[in-house]
Amino acid sequence: HLNGSGLNGTLPDFSSMTALEV
Repeated sequence: HLNGSGLNGTLPDFSSMTALEV
């Protein structure tokens, strides 16, 4: 997943992990 491409663009990879993988 992309870094900071999840719910919050300010957060690291964890942000995208919660948005895409969950």
